[in-house]
Amino acid sequence: MKNQNFKRSATGPFYKAALMLFVFFSHFMFAQYQKIYKYDEYNKDWALVKTSSGTFGFIDKQKKLIVQPIYSKIEKFGVLDNNFALVKSISDGYGLIDKSGKERVPAIYSKIEKFDAIKKDCALVKSRSDLYGFVDRTGKEIIPATYTLEEIKAKFQ
Repeated sequence: MKNQNFKRSATGPFYKAALMLFVFFSHFMFAQYQKIYKYDEYNKDWALVKTSSGTFGFIDKQKKLIVQPIYSKIEKFGVLDNNFALVKSISDGYGLIDKSGKERVPAIYSKIEKFDAIKKDCALVKSRSDLYGFVDRTGKEIIPATYTLEEIKAKFQ
């Protein structure tokens, strides 16, 4: 029996099959994102991603998911505080995520103000029932949202 030397070329059947599998799996893995925005615009080494259902999250440069794409909107870090990004849930609640991607304040409030505006190291939060309270920088609700705006301003300004 003769020893036949098969040439492996970029047009051979093995190469074509491998290329097709790569294209298929690449599309399958990243098809969940309708758009991947520029890296480093929101946080170092992160890119904002938008899903086909219109929700947003973050991935890192290795395409690892950092923040689940469950939010209808994500503001840039620094709008309310340098360490937090304001997020809006699909049910229109606002919350805060930190620079590690952890949700520090659940997206249950109808409004969140800047930190230190009324009380040092705290952000004023407004509940869906139009009552106010405060969260601290760890995300803990230190004053429950049970006060009117007038009451909270009188008590803490």
